[in-house]
Amino acid sequence: MQIAQTSHIAHQCHVCDPRGGCLGMQLLESPGVTDHLKQARRISRKAEHVFREGEDADAFYVVRSGSVKSYLVTEDGEEQVLGFYLPGDVFGLDTTETDQRMSSAITLETTSLCRFPHAYLADKSQGSNLLRITAEQMQRDHNLVLMLARKDADGRIASFLDDLACRYWSRGYSASAFLLSMSRQDIGCYLGLAVETVSRTLTRFQDCGVLQVNRREVEILDHDTLRKIAGIRVDASGCCKKVVGLDSA
Repeated sequence: MQIAQTSHIAHQCHVCDPRGGCLGMQLLESPGVTDHLKQARRISRKAEHVFREGEDADAFYVVRSGSVKSYLVTEDGEEQVLGFYLPGDVFGLDTTETDQRMSSAITLETTSLCRFPHAYLADKSQGSNLLRITAEQMQRDHNLVLMLARKDADGRIASFLDDLACRYWSRGYSASAFLLSMSRQDIGCYLGLAVETVSRTLTRFQDCGVLQVNRREVEILDHDTLRKIAGIRVDASGCCKKVVGLDSA
């Protein structure tokens, strides 16, 4: 297994293979499909907005490499992180009734995307893979609700790291060693925790032998204990139950 270092896998499309193949190939049924895919691809620098809240929503995106953060700004001007998107994830499907963006999306590092106009979905029967990926992301949203409603700081951080491990494993990367492209502040905002609490919790996990942390590099040393700390979660696919021990297999 290779370590999930998203910024080092630009210009590769293998991230979508474990999830049912290239979504673009499925959606674009035409002789010029290759040309369409070339036009759909774009590279964004770190901290570049893909779209902003309130803009017209005419397309959705698939992450090819890198990572993206979605967020909205509350009425009092505070930023609320909604989610993080990794290679193979779909984002940009959340729109208002007037087809405007409900949130903003910004890159966390140099990121390669595939952009698909919503019009491509109108007459395509190959939407099952898109629906499956969307369902996975809704499952993640349900887990976030569980974390915020029922878990303490340890449970939230453990659940977050366990989810990342599962997502990287499903894409063919290591479930034990990966980089956090998001900042401690972003993680805290996402989980409803102060940035100091995030740092202290990671340090405590390291002192207990659960993790090894070096800035943004994380190595999970004890998956079983991490899962116990994480506690209850929605896991319809069961994929995360398979993560433990697979890296050494």
